Amino acid sequence: MGMYSQSYRPIVVRALVFLFVIGSPIVMFFFMNEFRGVGYQGWVYLKRLNQPSFALTTDAYTPIWYTLYALFGLATYILWYTNGFVHSLGAFLVATAKLLFSLMWFPIFYYWEHIMGAFVITVILWIFNGITMIFYAGLFQLSGFLLIPDQVWLSYLTVWTYFLWAVTD
Repeated sequence: MGMYSQSYRPIVVRALVFLFVIGSPIVMFFFMNEFRGVGYQGWVYLKRLNQPSFALTTDAYTPIWYTLYALFGLATYILWYTNGFVHSLGAFLVATAKLLFSLMWFPIFYYWEHIMGAFVITVILWIFNGITMIFYAGLFQLSGFLLIPDQVWLSYLTVWTYFLWAVTD
């Protein structure tokens, strides 16, 4: 049996890969629709904030998030496929922490309208994404490169959130 034999891919590993590859965009879809429906006030809240000149329109956020989560899922799948779960465990743990902080950002910003909290989460996300990129690139370069758009987005989001915090709070 080769390096990619079924013995290295137990059901738990498949479940984690499903979470990253398929689950992340699906969770984001329902999560964002939840905030558009029940939390429609989140979008209203965003529109009433004093936006910087470099702010994107509200229509731009959802496609950006879907694209970034899809790239994240693809990078994780490639890493798992090329290195296996055992060799990639450290990278997967950091990526899981990044994903959890990413999911925390939405309710903090849109539902609880806590801009400073969202800024802190954004800085943590920027750091975790950088660490994840280093782990992924160290194991398989393409996986690390696929996270570059996420780092660019998080850089923008950090500046944008800081601006909102500075002028609002």
